[in-house]
Formats: sequence, structure tokens, C-alpha cells
Amino acid sequence: MNFLSHFLKPRAKKDKVFFKKLKKITSLRVFNKNIYQTAFTHRSLNLKDGEGHLINFERLEFLGDAMLSIVVSSYLYEKFPYAREGTLTKYRAKIVSRENLNQIGEKMGLLEFLELENKVNFGKNIHGNLLEALIGAVLIDRGYKICSYFILNKILKAFVDVDQIQHSILSYKGSLVEWGQKTKKNIRFKTDVDQGLDPDFNYTTQIYLDEKQLVKARGISKKKSEEKAARRAFHIMNIKNKL
Repeated sequence: MNFLSHFLKPRAKKDKVFFKKLKKITSLRVFNKNIYQTAFTHRSLNLKDGEGHLINFERLEFLGDAMLSIVVSSYLYEKFPYAREGTLTKYRAKIVSRENLNQIGEKMGLLEFLELENKVNFGKNIHGNLLEALIGAVLIDRGYKICSYFILNKILKAFVDVDQIQHSILSYKGSLVEWGQKTKKNIRFKTDVDQGLDPDFNYTTQIYLDEKQLVKARGISKKKSEEKAARRAFHIMNIKNKL
């Protein structure tokens, strides 16, 4: 019995700290503790329930993604009563973009709650994944109304400047291509595999304007390399004020 008490006390203390810190983020009372612990359990731990089903945040991430989209859509519908469907879709895409969710999740410090194997390299998307998983957990624990309140007040109003969303750029590559089409300029991307020794740079992208090289950038993926180069070209040419 003494051994069991010795084993359980550190776990209980750890859980108490976990939920105390979590409440500072959500300002919500917790009823289903297990669902929040699942929201911060990485698949690398390979945890399973009594029936052999995996326990990790991925299913909650799926649920939170859907809930976030619904609440953001409803909010934008009310916020911009005269905006067209296409405009609202663009605004929503900017808010729920992986880059934006990663930034929000990182600012909220959600990575601090994550349980995982020490050697796992999870990448930057983990911040947004955890944010969606947390939303999913709140939905399961407290229902739609409270979860909507959490998203609106603890995420949107706290971390998103909705009044400036129309001026933000979702994709620099897309905006650059759009500018080229409008102005009838020939914008060409040339992306090659980077054979350098730096593992952070696997691709190199060059952007040409009417066959004249504008910029060059390197990135860990083809998409990141092209977006990085497009961002540079976008600012060099001051395209933001020309769209």
C-alpha cells in the first residue's frame, strides 16, 4: 500500500499542475479530465485502451478542426453582413490556415502540455494540431455553446485581428501569380532540389519576371521554398499596394 501511494502521488501532483495551467488558458471548469489528457497525448507514446484502440490527440484534432471552421464561418457571416461568399471563404482560410493556427497554439504555450517520446521530431504543425485537439476536447467536455464561447473569446478575440484580416496575405505565391495575371506580366517559378549539406534547405526556388530573375530562396520543402521566394518578390516589388 505504501509503495502504491508513493507511485500515485507524483502522478496526482502532475495532473493537478496540468489542469491548473490549462484553466488559465481556457477559463473553463473541467468535468472530463481524460479527454483533455488525450488531447495532449502524442501517438509516439503508443498508448492503448482496454480494447486495444490507440489513445492520442488525432481524433480530437479532426473534431476541433470541424468545430473551428463552423464557429469562424458563423462569426464572419455576422461580422461582414455584405461580404460575398468568396470573400468570406478567403477570410476564413486566412484565420484557420495552418500557419496562423501554429502561431496561436505556440503563443498559448500548448506544447508545454504535450506527452510524447523524447526523441520524436514533430515539426511546427504540432502547435496548430494541439490547438484543434484542445477545441475538440472542450466540445466533448462542455458542449457546442461553451466551446463556441471558448473559440470566440479565447482564440479569435485574443489572437486574431479580424478587422485587418482582409489586408493579410494567405499565400504570397498565389498573390504574386494573381498580380501577374492582372498586369499581364510573365511570372515564372523555377524550383530545384538543393544538394547542399544543410538539412533545413532541400529546395531552391528562383522567380523570374519576364525572364529576368527577381529573387532566390531556399526551404525545407518545395512549398516552403516557393512561398519564401514569393514573399521576397512580393515585398521587393511592393505588390501589396498594387493588387
